[in-house]
Parts: sequence; C-alpha cells; structure tokens
Amino acid sequence: METRHLSIRPCTTLALVISALVFTGCSRETASTVQLDPPVRVISASNAGTQNFVTATGLVRAAVETPLSFKTPGIIAEMRVDTGQHVGAGQILASLVMTDLEAQRTQAQEQVAKTERDLARAESLRAKGMISQQGEQDIRAQREIARAALAAANFNFQQAVLTAPSAGLILDKRADARETVAAGQPVLLFGRLDKGWVVRAGLPPREAVKINPGDPVKIYLDTASEGTAALAGKVQRVAGASDPRTGSIEVEVALPTTKERLVSGMVARLEFAKAATKGSAAAIQMSLPLAAVLEGNGGKAKVFILDATKKKVKSIEVRTGRILETGVEVIDGLPADAVIVSEGAAWLSDGDAVRVVP
Repeated sequence: METRHLSIRPCTTLALVISALVFTGCSRETASTVQLDPPVRVISASNAGTQNFVTATGLVRAAVETPLSFKTPGIIAEMRVDTGQHVGAGQILASLVMTDLEAQRTQAQEQVAKTERDLARAESLRAKGMISQQGEQDIRAQREIARAALAAANFNFQQAVLTAPSAGLILDKRADARETVAAGQPVLLFGRLDKGWVVRAGLPPREAVKINPGDPVKIYLDTASEGTAALAGKVQRVAGASDPRTGSIEVEVALPTTKERLVSGMVARLEFAKAATKGSAAAIQMSLPLAAVLEGNGGKAKVFILDATKKKVKSIEVRTGRILETGVEVIDGLPADAVIVSEGAAWLSDGDAVRVVP
C-alpha cells in the first residue's frame, strides 16, 4: 500500500502544474486581447472660459514727471531734498558752487560799465566833430553786446539754483552734494501732484486699437489687500505710435483719488472693457486649458475635438493669442458646437478612439 501511494503523487503533481500553466496562459492571452480606449475629459466650446475684457499690467506714474537739471556745468554745493519728500512751489531744491558764475557776472558788469563810459566820451567827441558817426555807432554796438553778455551771466547765475516748479514730490534723486554735473544732466525727478496719478501700460496693437479715450477701466493696485474693490479709472490717452523696442502701444489710464499710498513705479493690473468693432458686437474672448492646446507656434496651435460619433477625436488648427489667467486665448478656428478634449490630449493622435470620463 505504501509503494502504490508514492507512485501516484508525482503524477498528480505534474497534472496540477500543467493545468495551472494552461490556465495562466489563457488568462494572460485574455488580458492581452482586452484593450480599453484612452480616457479623456472634455469641455464644450460654449462652456469654455470666456471674458469680455482685456487685461494688462502697467506702472503707476505721476501724471507729470519732470527731470530737473542745471543749465551750466558745475559742482553741486547743496542738495536740500531727498527721495519721497514733498515740496512746495518755489522751494529751493539744490544749488551749484557759485564761484565761477559770480566771477563771470562781475566781469560782465564791469564790461558794461566800461562801454557806458566809452559811449559817453564818444558822444562828446562826436558833438565836437572829433570822431565820425561810424565811430560812435561802433562804440554803441559794443555797449549793447556787453549788456547782452551781462543778461546771460545773470541768467546762468539764477539757473544755478534749482527750485520746485510747483507743489509736488521728489520721485528720485540722481546726484548729491559735491558731485560734478554736466549741463542738462538730470539731478532730480520731480512729480506734480496737482495733475494726479496715472497708470501706463503697453498693449498689443490688435487690442489697443479697440480702446478709446474715456473708456472705463478697472484698476487693481499690487499693494492693495486681497478683496479690495477695484478702482474705477478712465482711459486718458492712447499713443499714436507703437514702441519700436517692444511693438506695444502705450495706453495711459487716469487714477481716481484713493486712500492707498501711491508710489511711482508700483505695479497695477488693468481690465479694459472690450470695445465693439464697426458693424459687430463686442468681441468675446475664449480660452482653453493649457493641457488642451498642443504644438503652439507662431500664433497657431492644435486641439483635439470629438467627431460626429462622439467616440473618436480629430485634430484641428486654431489661432491663439495671449496666455490668460483662465488658459490660452483662442481667437479663431474653433467651431461654436465643438467638444474639446481638455485632459489627455497629449497622448492622442488624429482618429483615435477615446473613452470620455467625468
């Protein structure tokens, strides 16, 4: 009995192993033949992100900013103001060392006095017939030249002192006492406060041409706390030419009175309501998620949409614009009833079958 039992166990074990291998092979074959279509998420064109305004980022500036400089070269004797200081109209801001200018003015004064004496003598001699009329006229001309030189010397002397042209703010100090400056070299940047503040931003030409002076603008200051309401501004000026360096067109927006502290150079975000073009309603800006837009180059990109069966995808070319907060701006090429692949597009090819998931 024991010998018969031992002879059966190897056969049984072998049969079990073979059965397991056959079953495993069948299972693998079945699993390999079942292939699920790639899952994707979609959005309809009607539900794609839209906004009917143009956004831009600009810098806050005083409406009138004037660089102040000396008319003549020299050494700065005194700088009385600093950056951020408020000043009154006519207040002395800086002055040059006057030694050279004082000497030039004294020399011009003495020259005028000399020509006055020469002319008086010439008139006396002319009355006696001792000099010609031409001689008297020459001396009179020399006196006029001396007077003009004195006027120039006095003017240069006065211009050696910088005064505030009006009440305002020192926006920047670009030189200090004891520095030697050239004629016309800006030493202070002055901002007039009576003219208010503005935001200047550059817009692409295709957006700038839709904006006109007087259009309303929402202004969000970078320093404002979260949740602060936008300031209501108005377009004050649209430049007549584009910037040769950037190609953008500068738009100037007037800032309303605000409790926020304004500093020249601070950042502000602008929202321009889109103006209607001639013969059409105001344009609506459509945006798609970044994951939906592929192979972007030169204002063109590819997106996948569902075909008529809603089971396969096809690629179409669209014209794109700027990168918006809601995604990529789509200007043209997207059918109004299109269903766009918003997630999973990177792994698709034209004509692929897909499985739409929530």
